[in-house]
Amino acid sequence: MRIALTQRQMEIRGIVHDCLDPEWYRLFSPHEVVPIPNPKNMDIELDSTIDMLVITGGGETKERTRSELSAFKQARKRNLPILGICHGALFLNYLFDGVNGPVEGHRGTEHTILMRNATVYKVNSFHDMGIFELGKRLHPSAITVDGQVEAFKHYDYPIWGVLWHPERQQYPVLPPLVVDLLNEKHKTSTNFNRPSGGR
Repeated sequence: MRIALTQRQMEIRGIVHDCLDPEWYRLFSPHEVVPIPNPKNMDIELDSTIDMLVITGGGETKERTRSELSAFKQARKRNLPILGICHGALFLNYLFDGVNGPVEGHRGTEHTILMRNATVYKVNSFHDMGIFELGKRLHPSAITVDGQVEAFKHYDYPIWGVLWHPERQQYPVLPPLVVDLLNEKHKTSTNFNRPSGGR
């Protein structure tokens, strides 16, 4: 499977660089990771061999927003699976007319979430924005113990969003259908979704 990933942008010594955490290559092994650039004043085009789009975490820039919007539209046209991580989840929620807003106590911590028949997982948290209202045709697939949305799925399309960073977890937690999709392509079993407390 060829998985296209968007990239955050960071300024180093006055020059803006596209950046991708190398942990993404570990997370999606044995799949092929294809970074999407953020060119200035240029359109991007998803390779016709791309099988999935991941909109990663990190801050927004004008160039990044342009690239991600273009990649999203192309992926939707081809009905490719789309996974939004942290910033990516908020971006998708916004595109479907959801409401995001600032939250406190979600940066540099962990949350207990309930997913799939109330299975308990521990996930990391590195965001200052949260989901206040889910967008059209999105439904929650993971919530914190106090009821905040931490993940969602589109009712009609293969689109998911999660607010944690699975690439930074020893045992990455992803929506079960995403895990099934990744495993099916290589007929393998991964170390995804190990519940907390052995549940």
